[in-house]
Amino acid sequence: MRFDIQVPGDLLSTLTWRNRRGRTRGLKYVADGRLERSVSLQGFYRLTPESADELAALVTNAS
Repeated sequence: MRFDIQVPGDLLSTLTWRNRRGRTRGLKYVADGRLERSVSLQGFYRLTPESADELAALVTNAS
């Protein structure tokens, strides 16, 4: 986990999450490339494989 890398707003709005029932959703409260409320990150969700790959590429390219 790293806290020194800023996630670009265009990537933030495309991230998708999946619950254990298989339903996917995007982040709520994203406006102008900024996460306005962290409540949409609460709960038991996992990144979809595509979103995980995008974040992994972001971290790898920042190193």
